[in-house]
Amino acid sequence: MEQRTVVRCAEGHLFSTSTFPMQHLGPGRLGPGRLIRCPRCGRLRSSVPADVEALSVRQLARAMRLEAPEFLA
Repeated sequence: MEQRTVVRCAEGHLFSTSTFPMQHLGPGRLGPGRLIRCPRCGRLRSSVPADVEALSVRQLARAMRLEAPEFLA
């Protein structure tokens, strides 16, 4: 099964992505944000992994339904 990461864009939109580029390098090396096209607003936005424990079940379910396009910058 494909692993998904729930992220929050700079505008506050929650969505999921199958890939979070360069996550193995860690936030200390490149910073926590990555440019990902937000499926809500359609723009490239700095996005960071969301704290899933702070999200409600409803927010988490909605984020998992909204998937970022495969194109990543």
